[in-house]
Amino acid sequence: MIVELQHIKFFAYHGLYDFERTKGGEFLVDVRIDTVDNERYNTIGDVVDYEKVYAILKDQMETPQLFIEEVARLIKTDLIHAFAHAICIQVSVTKCAPPIQGMSGSAKVTAIYSK
Repeated sequence: MIVELQHIKFFAYHGLYDFERTKGGEFLVDVRIDTVDNERYNTIGDVVDYEKVYAILKDQMETPQLFIEEVARLIKTDLIHAFAHAICIQVSVTKCAPPIQGMSGSAKVTAIYSK
């Protein structure tokens, strides 16, 4: 079973430069969690709890870091602890408008865990 949360928007204060940590910016987070298929899905313990995933994302996005690589790593680590039955976890963090003069677009990093 593959569960994905896509394009979760956050306003956060991650960045190397002082003005990024003061002004903040928009970020997107995508999560993919692969688990072994169950015979049934009858209780919250049988599934990947989206609310729990979102709580982890929110907690880490509210804690400023210098680099989005560290944000992705911390989210991945928290998800590994929360969902021990996961066989693969992918976490992507996108900085929607990185402060690079003349650049139009975004910067994205992906952290991957696999059993």
